[in-house]
Amino acid sequence: MKQGGNVAVIEMFNGGSHAQFLSYLREIMPGAHYLMLSGKKWHWNARCGTLQILPQLAALPPAVDTVFMTAVGNLPEVIGLSPSALARARKIVYFHENQLVYPNQKNKERDYQYGYNQVVSAIAADCILFNSCFNMESFYGAVPSYVNRIPGFTCPANLISVLREKSSVLYYPVSLPPSITSPDFEQPQPASSDRTRIRILWPHRWEHDKNPEMFFGCIKVLLDENLDFEISVLGQPYSELPEVMATALKTIPPSRIVQWGRLEDRDSYLDHIGTCDVVISTARHEFFGVAVMEAVARGCFPLLPNRLSYPEIYPRECLYNTEVQLVKQLRQLCKNPSLARKKWKRVVELISFERFSWEKLKPYYCRLLGVYKD
Repeated sequence: MKQGGNVAVIEMFNGGSHAQFLSYLREIMPGAHYLMLSGKKWHWNARCGTLQILPQLAALPPAVDTVFMTAVGNLPEVIGLSPSALARARKIVYFHENQLVYPNQKNKERDYQYGYNQVVSAIAADCILFNSCFNMESFYGAVPSYVNRIPGFTCPANLISVLREKSSVLYYPVSLPPSITSPDFEQPQPASSDRTRIRILWPHRWEHDKNPEMFFGCIKVLLDENLDFEISVLGQPYSELPEVMATALKTIPPSRIVQWGRLEDRDSYLDHIGTCDVVISTARHEFFGVAVMEAVARGCFPLLPNRLSYPEIYPRECLYNTEVQLVKQLRQLCKNPSLARKKWKRVVELISFERFSWEKLKPYYCRLLGVYKD
């Protein structure tokens, strides 16, 4: 049997960081059975994904004794509609994010099903993995009040303790430049060494939970003050473009925009973020932050909210509490571009990149999934 031939990997949303995560699993388990839906129509996939993969479930061989599923779909549904042998399989659920604390859009009520899927999937799993401590703690902190919204139901007193007993944190693996995890690490050539203006990077999904309104609000302040800078706006656009982004594209002078939109080629993307000086997050909803970490590893000084997963990973110097504080730091960097590199040099020594490296994490994933390299 090929490596991983006894494992079924189920991903209801094969896009963005989820797709990147699968590429790592394929490396160690080329023979696994991958049941995937596209990286589009997340809401439909989360609600109805089990029905869509039903033919693939029926075709799984009896040798499958491990199920590895990300927490987008509904694990009990998957098991209930699968061949009976799968009910006896070891079931692992990996939480890239949790929907219980997802920030609602203004005047919109969040579909209860998304969080419900994750709660019942955790109950049905034999092993629950989270990509950060913040993800795990925010999930378990929210479960009681979330399930108590069900009319006439009260969360069992021991539910959280039972779930915690089978839970752990296994960081999302990131492909980092070999130099950044080396004891002989040397700083790369400063991105701004041949420029007189700072280059600001915003590399996030173009959706409301990444709070583009705050980012472009800060950019407007810098423009109004006639400060010298340029921006790269990367990330994944979706069918519903936030209004602030359409407005920004019309109002920001083209001479200030280096890149607007996703770079499809992975190598081109990594090369481009390596030309930037500062990476910004204004997120309301973040449980790890792959794009930020990739940018920091390639020379960007991070400016991040002092909440979510960021304080777990980054030192205090990188964190801001308010939009006013973010603007103040950006103003300082615009006036003195070389300061970004000096700040980056200080903070990068405080971040233990190795603990997030795929090369470091690979043995843990191999043991988890029963895959042993020759």
